[in-house]
Amino acid sequence: MANHGRSHWQSRLRNLLAGPLGLCLVLCALVSCGDQNTTMMQVEGPLVRIRVSPVDPGAIKAVLTVSAPDPTGLQVDRTNTFNTAPFDLLGVSFPIGTRVQATFKVELFGPNDCLLATGTAIANIDSDGVLDISLNVTPVPLCGNGAVLTVQVANIGLGSGTVTSMPNGISCDGLGNGCSVTVMKGKQFTLTANPMAGTFTGWSGGGCTGMAPCMVTVNQDTVVQAAFSTCRGWCKEMLPTSSVSANLLGVGGTAPSNVMVVGESGAAFVWDGAMWKTVQLPPAAASKTLRAAAGKPAGTVTYVAGDGGTILKWSSGGFTQVTNPSTANLRAIAIGNNTSPNTFFVGDAGTSLILSSGGSLVTGNLMAGTANLLSICQLPSKTTYDLFIGGAPPSGGGTRGFAAEWDGAGKTTVQMAMGGSIMGNVNAMLCGSTALHYAAGDGGVMLQRAVSATGKGSENSWTTVMNTGAGMNGIRAMWSSGDTFILAVGDGGMILQWDGATWKPMNSGVTTSLRAVFGTSPTNVYAVGDGGTVLHYSP
Repeated sequence: MANHGRSHWQSRLRNLLAGPLGLCLVLCALVSCGDQNTTMMQVEGPLVRIRVSPVDPGAIKAVLTVSAPDPTGLQVDRTNTFNTAPFDLLGVSFPIGTRVQATFKVELFGPNDCLLATGTAIANIDSDGVLDISLNVTPVPLCGNGAVLTVQVANIGLGSGTVTSMPNGISCDGLGNGCSVTVMKGKQFTLTANPMAGTFTGWSGGGCTGMAPCMVTVNQDTVVQAAFSTCRGWCKEMLPTSSVSANLLGVGGTAPSNVMVVGESGAAFVWDGAMWKTVQLPPAAASKTLRAAAGKPAGTVTYVAGDGGTILKWSSGGFTQVTNPSTANLRAIAIGNNTSPNTFFVGDAGTSLILSSGGSLVTGNLMAGTANLLSICQLPSKTTYDLFIGGAPPSGGGTRGFAAEWDGAGKTTVQMAMGGSIMGNVNAMLCGSTALHYAAGDGGVMLQRAVSATGKGSENSWTTVMNTGAGMNGIRAMWSSGDTFILAVGDGGMILQWDGATWKPMNSGVTTSLRAVFGTSPTNVYAVGDGGTVLHYSP
């Protein structure tokens, strides 16, 4: 009689566990009053016993989801909801002969369907009988009503410090990935930076700026960075990965908290005001050499250009790719002035492109079909277009590069052999003001030209500023903050500064070639170059 009763109970359970696709989930009374680890009914097909740990005592509902192929091989999810505690033992039955890999997910809920904990396990169902699975669930912070505050400390040079909070919860010294605390949404913290070596140089993230104690309200997962530095002058920056060896070719941005660095093999990094972060590129650009970056001061957009006609637009923390029918390598960018919002791109074989503020990309009429165009700038004049373009020697031969001025309708061109100084590649064009214009390049040659208030000047009015000697200390890029602070960078780690009266060398601390320079002010400048070199200048 006892055997008959057991057989009847097993039959009812078997019928209950059967499903339309051969898979049904139940919370089973899998054990008798004895040891639940050893006492279990006999089954014919695979029966999975899932032991859940730990079980939140506040749980009033459990949802078990099993993902496994049906008899046709199609992956199917089946769920079952259990409303009777405890939820430490769940059962899953499969048809006789089932041989699959299944994923088991358990979710525990409290009142108001508030998710308390969740966990996942994978098991191979390779035989009939009983299979035990131990599944550990992880609590969900504050039942979905919490958020995480993370504080990261960036130690620059030999600088170091700590960050503490009121109320307590944060005590971070810059070691590791930061310090975190989980709190109820809406909680406020006051963060205080405490320098140990050097000085505290400012906050970023979470709405924190400047150097005073920062009050942050944690309404969502929030990251705040604090930077400490001892470095003054030109100091080498550490990129997110220590093994960066790609040559870096371009740097630009819109603000101290938005500086983009790009280079060979899709190298792309952004400075957010406290630390360097690796940037994810669109798939089509992931392995391209990126040669230039430029953004309008106080703007919101930075453009990146490179090989194969690659044009990327950086905005709101991500890249989008600009469709460009041209596949010519692009080498330089000029952001339009206040009266000309267009963006200009130049590159190999005389390629020139104009991107309008509305997003339309058209081919320009600058130097099509001639030599490679290496540099470009736009005068801050009142004309719609007043561009200066520097290039390599013509493809037909010769050793002199050229400079061209384009006013939107036509161009004038001069080969760079003014003032007795012969220049090869014109790597840098600088439109420093409405009064001064510079061209620089191979052999350390730099030329200067005075222009009128309308941006026009005599093509033959170039004068030699310097000539360090053919083949020596080539100038690669220039940047200015007004006419009394101009920088030129180039081969051998060369950095030159114009202070309004004289050009003088600056100690870069490196011997690698520097390929680009950009700053947001005379006290915040970046230079990048070969071998993953990133330098930052702060007086």
